[in-house]
Amino acid sequence: MAALRIVIILTLLSSPALAVQIHAGQDVQSAINSASPGDVLILGAGEHRPFVVDRPLTLIGDGAFIRSDVQSPAITVRSDNVRIEGFSIAGVKRPSEEKFRYYMERYQGGASGGASRVSTPAKSTGNLRLDLPNAAVLVFGSNVTLEKMSVRDAEVGVFAEGLDDLLINESTFQSCKTGVLIIRASNVIVGNTGLIGCEKAGLNASNSRSFTVSGCSAINNTHAGLFFRNCEDIDVIDNTLRGNSEGLVFWGTNHSSATGNRADQNYYGILLADSHNNTISRNILVNNRRSEIVSGFGVGMSIQANSSYNLVFKNTASNNYNGLEITENCQRNALCGNNISRNTHGVRLDKNWNNLIYRNNFVDNVISGYDNQTKSIWNTTVGNYYSDYRGSDDDGDGIGDVPYAIPKGSSVATDYRPLVMPFTGEIDPDEILEDIKRYARYNPEEGSTIRVDESGATIKYAARRAPPVFEENTNTVVERPPFTPVL
Repeated sequence: MAALRIVIILTLLSSPALAVQIHAGQDVQSAINSASPGDVLILGAGEHRPFVVDRPLTLIGDGAFIRSDVQSPAITVRSDNVRIEGFSIAGVKRPSEEKFRYYMERYQGGASGGASRVSTPAKSTGNLRLDLPNAAVLVFGSNVTLEKMSVRDAEVGVFAEGLDDLLINESTFQSCKTGVLIIRASNVIVGNTGLIGCEKAGLNASNSRSFTVSGCSAINNTHAGLFFRNCEDIDVIDNTLRGNSEGLVFWGTNHSSATGNRADQNYYGILLADSHNNTISRNILVNNRRSEIVSGFGVGMSIQANSSYNLVFKNTASNNYNGLEITENCQRNALCGNNISRNTHGVRLDKNWNNLIYRNNFVDNVISGYDNQTKSIWNTTVGNYYSDYRGSDDDGDGIGDVPYAIPKGSSVATDYRPLVMPFTGEIDPDEILEDIKRYARYNPEEGSTIRVDESGATIKYAARRAPPVFEENTNTVVERPPFTPVL
């Protein structure tokens, strides 16, 4: 801490901005109201009152602690160009009656006739909003930095709305209902931050774009670790997603990516629903098996609910119930160059069409593939490697002479070009898109036979001669519980 003070003092001596030291018990709000843009306020060790920042300032907590109250955030930022650093905050999770009573006591001078019990910065703005959560930190300004923050037990750790350029870095949000909640924002970075033990989501973002989450840990959140709804241009990079119901969710989210993340001990490591043109690559999806809902169930990565043109490549899916899956009317997605091992089902396809599964390595899965009521494609010019393939390669071209029948499902699917050695090459996403255009040509309305013969590759579909027949389910064990967003 002494080193921090030295750095701060040296920085301030080289700057024309005024530095103000505020001790515990002193009036922080008065110091802010007297400050000029660019000033630095240093709040010393001990407990301080909540405050509103309405001008461009830097506030540094040097052991400072703040306690929130009902609809009284510890910190409210209503200005652009603000930096907040080093505060420890105790939030509040109160029932809705407390929130309603709060507004009745304040609306038009107190409609309930009761005296106001809490003096709150929010009251001084004249804008009472019933839709705001009990947030520890409220942010309504742009170009705001929150760094080295520690927040516990808040309904929402940070609530940010309608802004540009927000940085949350090296912070911890623990035992909140939602750690970070962001609505209608752009150019957001959340880095090196812990989102731990939240009742809803570690991070929940909606209607936002240009958003990066990197180096974070989303652990033991009851629902999603990271949840993005109706977003664009999201990059989720090198995060740990462990012990959540869903590690990462893209829901109605497009043109985004998840790269280099590790998802384990979730029900769904990564889940895409009604999402398009996303890239899921080089993630580690392991040990996603839980027993609270269905014994031993878990999916490394799932594409669901009318999603399309998602590229899934160079991931490792191991020791899950379903390693990778595509279900529920999805089309033109590609699983390519993934290492899929020791799962109950390596890849599971159900009720979709025109998806590509090729160049993957299936090793020691109980069942390599499950293909039910789909018209999808298990090979292009090459297929997949299966450790249980027993065919020969007499001409030495690396392609098995005997097709590999996909073991389970009603589709009677076949890989006509199985690899006899694991695939180890690189993947070009542009080439995958060209393969989708070239091979994903089944028309469900026509239902006709399609045959593609090129460089020895053959892809066959049986013509649809009658309405599809649905297999009767006599198994009392539910294979995959439905996913329903709860946030």
